[in-house]
Amino acid sequence: MREKTIKNYNRLLEGKTVFVTTAARGIGKSIAVLFARQGAAVFFAGRNEASVRRTEEELRRLHPDCRGYVCDLSKAGESERTAEEALRDSGGIDVLVCTVGVNCHCTVDNYLDEDMLRLLETNYLSGLRFARRFAPSLRARRGCVVNISSIHSTLTEPTNMLYAGTKGAMNAAARAMALDFAADGVRVNTICPGLILSDVMQDLMESMETGEEREAFVRHCDRCQPLPAGCMEDIANAALYFASDMAAYVTGQALMVDGGASVLAHHARNDV
Repeated sequence: MREKTIKNYNRLLEGKTVFVTTAARGIGKSIAVLFARQGAAVFFAGRNEASVRRTEEELRRLHPDCRGYVCDLSKAGESERTAEEALRDSGGIDVLVCTVGVNCHCTVDNYLDEDMLRLLETNYLSGLRFARRFAPSLRARRGCVVNISSIHSTLTEPTNMLYAGTKGAMNAAARAMALDFAADGVRVNTICPGLILSDVMQDLMESMETGEEREAFVRHCDRCQPLPAGCMEDIANAALYFASDMAAYVTGQALMVDGGASVLAHHARNDV
């Protein structure tokens, strides 16, 4: 039986060391910032060096031990190297957050092998590589893994075959990992975001010409879920729950943070 202890719900991650697989910007950065504010030393990776250094500077104002690494998660060797460096520099990891997600729109009759392998390595295998390297530390510290998957792992739209497949694999692997780790007190949970107004989404909207194309896209986003589109902090808050002692009795779960999209039968809000 687990011991009952008095929890501190003010600084939920005080004294914890966290690794976020990509946090130079976007949802990963929101998670990193919130975790640092909650007392964690956050180590993270990112592909763009300038973005990594800016985020590293911002995080160090919250916690001096935070550190960023330049790493392309589509390359297995870089993930393996970064995992080794982060483990050496941190002294051990309590929480692993797997956040990366790239897409390539296609159907089964026209996908390219190189795109399949790139998404498979980036979205799925990179997280497993970090989990494999950090496993001894996670066991010793009775830590946890938080995966940022996607609504596409269970419900999807046309031309998302590769993305949906890799995110579905993440969900399935997390369930098995939760069983494998349970005896060691390590929890594994997954968050499935719906439509989030992330940096990537903002970039996409800004790339569209003003007029009907952008207006149609905005209307589509507005009708995807009963609630308005989410923000990056919505995912960070859910990740904090899973990473903290508030979720001490939760493992193997996939939480839909999607504004109700997964229970919507038809794409129509009642106020539209």
